[in-house]
Amino acid sequence: MRDDGHVPGAERLHQLLCQGRWYRSLPLELQQRILAASRCRDFARGQVIALEGASAAGMSAVLSGEVKLVRQARPGDESLLFIGEPGFWFGEYAVLTGERTLVSAIAKTKARLLVLSKREFDRMVEEEPRYYRHFAALGLKYAATFLKAFTFTSSLEAEARLRGQLALLSLLKDNEDGVDAPVELPYSQSELASIVGVSRQTINHLIPKLAAKGLIQMKFKRILVLAPQELLASL
Repeated sequence: MRDDGHVPGAERLHQLLCQGRWYRSLPLELQQRILAASRCRDFARGQVIALEGASAAGMSAVLSGEVKLVRQARPGDESLLFIGEPGFWFGEYAVLTGERTLVSAIAKTKARLLVLSKREFDRMVEEEPRYYRHFAALGLKYAATFLKAFTFTSSLEAEARLRGQLALLSLLKDNEDGVDAPVELPYSQSELASIVGVSRQTINHLIPKLAAKGLIQMKFKRILVLAPQELLASL
C-alpha cells in the first residue's frame, strides 16, 4: 500500500474494508493485491471526490466518515442517490467501462478513502484477467439495485416508495450481519425526502406510520431499519 502521510496498517485497513460484503467475498490474494496497489486519501467535509461526467480516475472505498453520491437531474437540481459509510466502494462503472462517471461523489463529512487508480486496476486485470469478474460483479449488483429503486420510485404510492427505498438502501449497505438483520442508515428525514422524491412534510407523516408498524426507528439524522425484507412484504 502506498502511504499518503499517516495511514492505518494493512491489517487495520483490511478490517475496515471487510465491513463491506463485496471486499469480504473476494479471494484473499485479490484482497492483498488491492491493498498493495491502493493509496489512502483524506477529504474535508464538502470536498468533491469525483465529478459527474469526468474521465475515469479510479474506484474508492470509504474507510472513515461518509460520502454522498449525487446526480444532477437538471441545472441546479441535485438528486441524492446514496450515502456510503466504511466498507462502501464506488467509482467502479467508469473504471470498468472507460466511460465518463455517472454521478458525483462528495465528502458529506471528513472522510478517508482507499483509492485504487484506473491505471493500477488496468494493470491488475491485465496481469490476472480472472480478477475482472469480481469487479464486474460489484458493478452489476449496483446496477440491479438501482434498477429496482427506479421501479419503486416511478410506479408506487408515497408510502410504498419509501418502504421500497429503505429496503434497497439497506441492501446497498451490505449489512455484515445478514440480509434481514437490522440496518442503521445515515439519512435525515430531509435526505430521505430527496431520495424518495416527496416533500419533507410527506416524510414526516410517513415515518411515524412505519415506526408504529415496528418496521423502523428514527434516531438523530439516522434511521434504523429493523427488518428490511418486511418492508417489502406487502408491496
